[in-house]
Amino acid sequence: MSMCYIPLMTEEIKELQRDPFMAEDNNRAEHLALDAAWTFNYKKLLLEDSTISPATCIFKVPDTLKMQNPQAYKPHFFSLGPWHFGEPDLMEAQKYKMHFLENLVRRFPSPDDKIKELEIVVSQVKSEAFECYGGWGAINVDSRQEFEKILLLDGCFIIEMLRKNEGLIDINYSELFIFSNAMLPIRCHDLFLIENQIPWFVLERLYERTRVSEQDKPLVELAIDVFYWIFSYDKLQIQPRKINHILDLAWHYLGSSSEPPRSGYEHFKLNRHNIPSATELRQAGVKFRRVESTRILDIRFNNTDGVLEIPSLLIHPTTEAIFRNLISFEQCYRLHPPKVTCYAKLLNGLVDTHEDVDLLSRDDIFNNWLSSEDVSHFFSRLKNGTNMDCLYYAQICSDVRDYCQRWWPKWRAFYIHNYFTKPWAIIAQVYALIILVFYFLMLKS
Repeated sequence: MSMCYIPLMTEEIKELQRDPFMAEDNNRAEHLALDAAWTFNYKKLLLEDSTISPATCIFKVPDTLKMQNPQAYKPHFFSLGPWHFGEPDLMEAQKYKMHFLENLVRRFPSPDDKIKELEIVVSQVKSEAFECYGGWGAINVDSRQEFEKILLLDGCFIIEMLRKNEGLIDINYSELFIFSNAMLPIRCHDLFLIENQIPWFVLERLYERTRVSEQDKPLVELAIDVFYWIFSYDKLQIQPRKINHILDLAWHYLGSSSEPPRSGYEHFKLNRHNIPSATELRQAGVKFRRVESTRILDIRFNNTDGVLEIPSLLIHPTTEAIFRNLISFEQCYRLHPPKVTCYAKLLNGLVDTHEDVDLLSRDDIFNNWLSSEDVSHFFSRLKNGTNMDCLYYAQICSDVRDYCQRWWPKWRAFYIHNYFTKPWAIIAQVYALIILVFYFLMLKS
């Protein structure tokens, strides 16, 4: 405790003890002393021992987000970065990392010189990398030298994995397991975890120092090629101004479009209601149309035709984990608007039961590899624990609700659903129409 606080605390305590009206509350003096000590320690923590950095972009996920599905945030096979380094069930992958690094440097005339060069590269950016994880005090590794080794080993592992995935480098016999079909979802799962990231600028510097040919693809393109299996979209050329890590690149990839959605950003007070379920919308006359060649967040509603245009979404065992980590990244990184969180909220409204999943699957909105019950359960809890200061699709929700209140679309949908969905019903309608025509002809004659 600082000595400058002691005289003040001592005089105030003595004054309290001389006051006869405070004799029955001796605890007040003790509380004053504790408050002063706490204030001093708190200021010292902020000024000297703070681990909070404005450059922080790789976060430990808060428990409020983890409680819905803790396994969605935990690496299954390999750790990347310091957060999960040294966990016993992830140590098996270390031999693959060493193997990848050895093969990488052996492609150069002097492997020893190349490894020293890469060590220098990492050493030059280690301080900046510290800040991405919140500073040195937030990282639970034994030394800064160990942190540098983690960046070097894990960074080269990611780069080599992307190269081999693209076919730029042959896969050796000893690597067949990690690149097997069974390991594909596990690799994608571990690569897109918010706690399992390496700063992008570290990857870029290692990639540039290990390029064999100037004709090699940019690192951004290699990473985006992995997204095709996850999101089932054609490759998209994007160049964000700044990329924090691979998960951040995925965020930019999903959120990019030729123009912003019609909704813009509306404050949540403008519309507190969820969109009705897909089944309710169909009954009200709203139609669903799959949109080609757009990003999944680019949802639009045509007021005139009552058509909700939604890009197709591939749903497989890894989808939940990737979306949860994207949402957690938005919740922790305030420089990004909550686009994916709002998308999850919209789908949560559309998908209420397994019948909604079946409806959207029939309309090719969902390319579903899971059971309908699992998908409805997944969307029902995807946004739990999140907070939003805006609704990205507020205007769309409002327009859809207004359209559902019109009598003509609702009546038309009811009539078609009840009288034109079965062969015998169609025949009956045609027969009734013929009788009606003959009746009017007879009246005129």
